[in-house]
Amino acid sequence: MFVKDWMTKNVITVFPDTKIDTAAYIMLSKNIKHLPVVNSEKELLGIVVKSDIRGVMPESTIDKKEDLSDKKPLFVKDIMSDEVVSINENDTLEDALLFIYQGRIGALPVVDDENRVVGIISRYDILKAMVAIMGLEEPGSRVDVVLEDRPGMLELLAKEFKELDINIISVIVSNTGDKKRIVSIRFDGLFKHKVEEHLKSKGFKIYYPWKA
Repeated sequence: MFVKDWMTKNVITVFPDTKIDTAAYIMLSKNIKHLPVVNSEKELLGIVVKSDIRGVMPESTIDKKEDLSDKKPLFVKDIMSDEVVSINENDTLEDALLFIYQGRIGALPVVDDENRVVGIISRYDILKAMVAIMGLEEPGSRVDVVLEDRPGMLELLAKEFKELDINIISVIVSNTGDKKRIVSIRFDGLFKHKVEEHLKSKGFKIYYPWKA
């Protein structure tokens, strides 16, 4: 899965000479916390976030609806971060997740190969993607199986679902740290008990958290 498939494409941007009160109004009216800063060619120059505005407007309208016309006319260029972390639209969703996690940031401006802003991807966008990828909103069941950490084990497990004529929705593999992996499989239908009993009869170990 790629960033361009899950990013917000109609991204709102501002210019370096946009007034702070205007940026604050945009954030308030559009209910957003991040504004990429661009030039006339839409090339990424930086980013301004809600906390930046709070820093220069301690009692600003970033959270309150009041007239901003008498505030000091500061500009976005005075408070924006010009060392902004961005991501290419063709990078993977995993890349975006890692950048956001490691940088402890809320969103990433998305750029094309010419560094032009084409979107923004936030933590919510990634969560939405994970829900879809994992099939969490699709009706079905889940089984957790302990496998040895060696080639071919996942294929053997998948063959059992084929034998049962049950469609797999998603697969998540986690490392237990003891040369074993827990494979969590979501599948069509409400056949959890049937699937567990079949797998146990084939020598697979079912993982039960309360017995771990």
